[in-house]
Amino acid sequence: MRFFSPLFLSVSILLAACNDPATSRLRYINKPYLFSFIPPKDWTVTESQTPTCLASVEARHGDCRFYICVSQPPEEFLPTTSDFANCELVKAYVEEKLKGFNVRSQPSRLQGRRSYDAIYLRNVVEKDGTPLLQLVRQTFLVRGKLLYTLTSYVFGKSEEELKAANAPCDEAILRSQASFFLHKPPKTPTP
Repeated sequence: MRFFSPLFLSVSILLAACNDPATSRLRYINKPYLFSFIPPKDWTVTESQTPTCLASVEARHGDCRFYICVSQPPEEFLPTTSDFANCELVKAYVEEKLKGFNVRSQPSRLQGRRSYDAIYLRNVVEKDGTPLLQLVRQTFLVRGKLLYTLTSYVFGKSEEELKAANAPCDEAILRSQASFFLHKPPKTPTP
Protein backbone atom coordinates (compact mmCIF):
# COMPACT_ATOMS: atom_id res chain seq x y z
CA MET A 1 0.00 0.00 0.00
CA ARG A 2 1.17 3.51 -0.66
CA PHE A 3 1.20 6.04 2.15
CA PHE A 4 2.18 9.64 2.33
CA SER A 5 5.95 9.65 2.21
CA PRO A 6 7.72 10.34 5.52
CA LEU A 7 9.53 13.26 3.90
CA PHE A 8 6.20 14.78 2.80
CA LEU A 9 4.78 14.48 6.32
CA SER A 10 7.86 16.07 7.88
CA VAL A 11 7.85 18.95 5.41
CA SER A 12 4.10 19.43 5.87
CA ILE A 13 4.47 19.66 9.64
CA LEU A 14 7.28 22.20 9.35
CA LEU A 15 5.38 24.32 6.84
CA ALA A 16 2.23 24.15 8.91
CA ALA A 17 4.13 25.29 12.00
CA CYS A 18 5.69 28.19 10.11
CA ASN A 19 2.35 29.40 8.75
CA ASP A 20 0.47 29.20 12.04
CA PRO A 21 -1.16 32.52 12.97
CA ALA A 22 -0.97 31.64 16.68
CA THR A 23 -2.17 35.05 17.75
CA SER A 24 -5.66 34.32 16.38
CA ARG A 25 -6.14 31.18 18.48
CA LEU A 26 -6.18 30.27 22.14
CA ARG A 27 -3.69 27.73 23.44
CA TYR A 28 -5.17 24.78 25.31
CA ILE A 29 -3.10 24.05 28.45
CA ASN A 30 -3.24 20.85 30.46
CA LYS A 31 -1.68 21.77 33.80
CA PRO A 32 -1.65 18.32 35.46
CA TYR A 33 0.42 16.78 32.64
CA LEU A 34 2.23 19.95 31.55
CA PHE A 35 1.41 20.09 27.84
CA SER A 36 -0.33 22.50 25.54
CA PHE A 37 -1.27 22.98 21.89
CA ILE A 38 -3.20 25.40 19.72
CA PRO A 39 -6.37 23.72 18.45
CA PRO A 40 -7.57 24.58 14.95
CA LYS A 41 -9.93 27.54 14.85
CA ASP A 42 -13.56 26.65 15.61
CA TRP A 43 -12.68 23.11 16.73
CA THR A 44 -14.16 21.76 19.97
CA VAL A 45 -11.70 20.57 22.63
CA THR A 46 -12.83 18.00 25.21
CA GLU A 47 -10.98 16.33 28.06
CA SER A 48 -11.57 12.91 29.52
CA GLN A 49 -9.90 10.08 31.38
CA THR A 50 -10.01 6.61 29.87
CA PRO A 51 -8.88 3.17 31.03
CA THR A 52 -5.68 3.58 28.98
CA CYS A 53 -5.11 7.36 29.25
CA LEU A 54 -4.43 9.31 32.43
CA ALA A 55 -5.54 12.30 30.36
CA SER A 56 -7.12 12.29 26.91
CA VAL A 57 -7.74 15.53 25.04
CA GLU A 58 -9.61 15.51 21.73
CA ALA A 59 -9.89 18.34 19.23
CA ARG A 60 -12.77 17.83 16.80
CA HIS A 61 -14.66 19.54 14.00
CA GLY A 62 -17.18 17.37 12.15
CA ASP A 63 -15.42 14.18 11.05
CA CYS A 64 -12.00 15.76 11.56
CA ARG A 65 -10.35 14.93 14.86
CA PHE A 66 -7.13 14.24 16.66
CA TYR A 67 -6.31 13.51 20.22
CA ILE A 68 -3.50 13.48 22.73
CA CYS A 69 -3.24 10.65 25.24
CA VAL A 70 -0.99 10.81 28.29
CA SER A 71 -0.31 7.37 29.73
CA GLN A 72 2.22 5.18 31.45
CA PRO A 73 4.58 3.86 28.75
CA PRO A 74 4.59 0.11 28.12
CA GLU A 75 7.48 -1.70 29.76
CA GLU A 76 10.72 -1.30 27.79
CA PHE A 77 9.17 1.23 25.39
CA LEU A 78 11.72 3.43 23.60
CA PRO A 79 14.50 2.48 26.04
CA THR A 80 17.52 3.00 23.78
CA THR A 81 19.23 5.83 21.94
CA SER A 82 19.10 3.76 18.74
CA ASP A 83 16.51 5.13 16.34
CA PHE A 84 16.46 1.82 14.45
CA ALA A 85 15.79 -0.21 17.63
CA ASN A 86 13.13 2.22 18.85
CA CYS A 87 11.37 2.23 15.46
CA GLU A 88 11.28 -1.57 15.58
CA LEU A 89 9.80 -1.40 19.10
CA VAL A 90 7.14 1.06 17.89
CA LYS A 91 6.26 -1.28 14.98
CA ALA A 92 5.99 -4.27 17.32
CA TYR A 93 3.83 -2.30 19.78
CA VAL A 94 1.47 -1.14 17.01
CA GLU A 95 1.18 -4.62 15.50
CA GLU A 96 0.72 -6.50 18.78
CA LYS A 97 -1.20 -4.07 21.00
CA LEU A 98 -3.02 -1.83 18.52
CA LYS A 99 -3.63 -4.49 15.84
CA GLY A 100 -2.14 -2.32 13.11
CA PHE A 101 -0.65 -3.55 9.85
CA ASN A 102 1.47 -2.08 7.05
CA VAL A 103 3.23 -0.16 9.82
CA ARG A 104 5.81 2.45 8.91
CA SER A 105 7.81 4.03 11.69
CA GLN A 106 10.46 6.74 11.64
CA PRO A 107 12.27 8.94 14.13
CA SER A 108 11.09 12.52 14.39
CA ARG A 109 11.45 15.57 16.59
CA LEU A 110 8.64 17.17 18.54
CA GLN A 111 9.48 20.42 20.30
CA GLY A 112 13.14 19.55 19.83
CA ARG A 113 12.71 16.21 21.61
CA ARG A 114 13.25 12.79 20.10
CA SER A 115 9.93 11.22 19.15
CA TYR A 116 8.76 8.44 16.84
CA ASP A 117 6.07 8.58 14.17
CA ALA A 118 3.99 5.63 13.06
CA ILE A 119 1.50 5.43 10.21
CA TYR A 120 -0.51 2.26 9.76
CA LEU A 121 -3.81 0.65 8.85
CA ARG A 122 -6.32 -1.14 11.06
CA ASN A 123 -9.39 -3.18 10.25
CA VAL A 124 -12.43 -1.98 12.20
CA VAL A 125 -16.11 -2.89 12.17
CA GLU A 126 -18.93 -0.37 12.49
CA LYS A 127 -21.81 -0.99 14.92
CA ASP A 128 -23.93 -2.29 12.04
CA GLY A 129 -21.21 -4.81 11.09
CA THR A 130 -19.80 -2.87 8.10
CA PRO A 131 -16.04 -3.48 7.77
CA LEU A 132 -13.87 -0.38 7.38
CA LEU A 133 -10.22 0.53 7.09
CA GLN A 134 -8.74 3.01 9.53
CA LEU A 135 -5.64 5.02 8.61
CA VAL A 136 -3.85 6.02 11.81
CA ARG A 137 -0.99 8.49 12.29
CA GLN A 138 0.67 8.62 15.70
CA THR A 139 3.62 10.36 17.30
CA PHE A 140 5.08 8.84 20.48
CA LEU A 141 7.10 10.95 22.91
CA VAL A 142 8.38 9.76 26.29
CA ARG A 143 9.20 12.25 29.03
CA GLY A 144 10.14 10.79 32.40
CA LYS A 145 7.53 8.23 33.36
CA LEU A 146 4.90 9.48 30.91
CA LEU A 147 4.14 8.66 27.29
CA TYR A 148 2.53 11.40 25.18
CA THR A 149 0.79 10.01 22.09
CA LEU A 150 -0.59 12.34 19.41
CA THR A 151 -3.07 10.54 17.17
CA SER A 152 -5.14 11.36 14.11
CA TYR A 153 -7.14 8.91 12.02
CA VAL A 154 -9.75 8.57 9.33
CA PHE A 155 -12.07 5.78 8.21
CA GLY A 156 -12.81 4.54 4.72
CA LYS A 157 -13.73 1.50 2.69
CA SER A 158 -10.59 1.65 0.54
CA GLU A 159 -7.19 3.31 0.45
CA GLU A 160 -8.48 5.85 -2.09
CA GLU A 161 -11.39 6.75 0.17
CA LEU A 162 -8.99 7.13 3.12
CA LYS A 163 -6.80 9.56 1.18
CA ALA A 164 -9.83 11.61 0.13
CA ALA A 165 -11.17 11.68 3.70
CA ASN A 166 -7.78 12.65 5.09
CA ALA A 167 -7.02 15.60 2.83
CA PRO A 168 -9.51 18.18 4.20
CA CYS A 169 -8.27 17.71 7.78
CA ASP A 170 -4.55 17.31 7.22
CA GLU A 171 -3.39 20.91 7.21
CA ALA A 172 -5.30 21.92 10.34
CA ILE A 173 -4.27 18.78 12.24
CA LEU A 174 -0.60 19.00 11.26
CA ARG A 175 -0.48 22.68 12.21
CA SER A 176 -2.08 22.00 15.57
CA GLN A 177 0.14 19.02 16.33
CA ALA A 178 3.20 21.08 15.41
CA SER A 179 2.16 23.56 18.12
CA PHE A 180 2.33 20.81 20.80
CA PHE A 181 4.49 21.98 23.70
CA LEU A 182 5.75 20.29 26.87
CA HIS A 183 6.04 22.72 29.77
CA LYS A 184 8.75 22.50 32.42
CA PRO A 185 7.70 21.10 35.78
CA PRO A 186 7.53 23.75 38.50
CA LYS A 187 10.71 24.13 40.49
CA THR A 188 10.55 22.72 43.97
CA PRO A 189 11.90 25.06 46.59
CA THR A 190 15.12 23.92 48.20
CA PRO A 191 15.10 23.91 52.01
